[in-house]
Amino acid sequence: MKNFLLTTVLAAASVLTLHAQQPLTYTQHGQLRTSLNPAASLLHMEGEVAVVGRRQWVGIDGAPTAFWGSGHMGFGSFGATAGVNIRHERLAVEKLTEASAFFAKGIRISESEYVGLSLNAGIAYHDGRFSQLDPADPAFREDITETDALVGFGVMLYRPSRYYVGLSLPRLMLGNLGVTGDSRYNFRNQYHLSAGALFGLGADFNFRPALLVTYAGNLRPQADVQAMFFVKEIFGLGMNVRTYGDLAGMAEFHFGGFGVGYSYQFNPGNEPQNRRVGNTTHELGLNYRFGGVGGLL
Repeated sequence: MKNFLLTTVLAAASVLTLHAQQPLTYTQHGQLRTSLNPAASLLHMEGEVAVVGRRQWVGIDGAPTAFWGSGHMGFGSFGATAGVNIRHERLAVEKLTEASAFFAKGIRISESEYVGLSLNAGIAYHDGRFSQLDPADPAFREDITETDALVGFGVMLYRPSRYYVGLSLPRLMLGNLGVTGDSRYNFRNQYHLSAGALFGLGADFNFRPALLVTYAGNLRPQADVQAMFFVKEIFGLGMNVRTYGDLAGMAEFHFGGFGVGYSYQFNPGNEPQNRRVGNTTHELGLNYRFGGVGGLL
């Protein structure tokens, strides 16, 4: 009975994903920004490589897992960057993999402020093995695989090592526009508004607030607000608050050009199903900034 209920829940989640595919967002957006807005690569002209892994609903087979990766290099003489973003998500019998290349250019508008613009293009591959749910049910007999092209853009106002405010549409599926043919998946366009700043609190302490607002058509906006406090630009602790009740404790370590981040997210309003199955989410992030210089922003 338990396995039947679990299969039913995951099947329902898969059907919802089929009709309203939504990428997951991560809590460590204060540290990894380029996956959400490629224009943020201009904050680190020396270049950077970063990854974030996220696992939700720990203890449930087929629960959502996601991986984001980003890497770029800078062209200082042009004030530009170029790089790649990848993402892989899995929910029950569905997998979504995306890869795109981007180019970003910064334009100075004052002595210390810049505006950055980015363009990206790539492909997305969706693999839905619905026949594995219940081969005897006609609703789940057909497996669906589909490849589509995507484009995107980003804009960001920033002052290096001080603050940034950006707006992006990193994934616009051409299949939804009818450019590459009809798509059986309804990929909603998703917009991100991101902002962050770094404040010095004396010689040894820093404060870094960050905001991420995500919007997709016909869905309620989702907002993440976080605050991190750092000691000697090496160790930081903080908290993330997400709309609809999710909370997360966060920690970061920085040494040289390396950075390591961890977050533990939960919803205090939801009761765990049993001792093995909870409502917790774990994230682990790693990044390296070339040139041997880290930095908190």
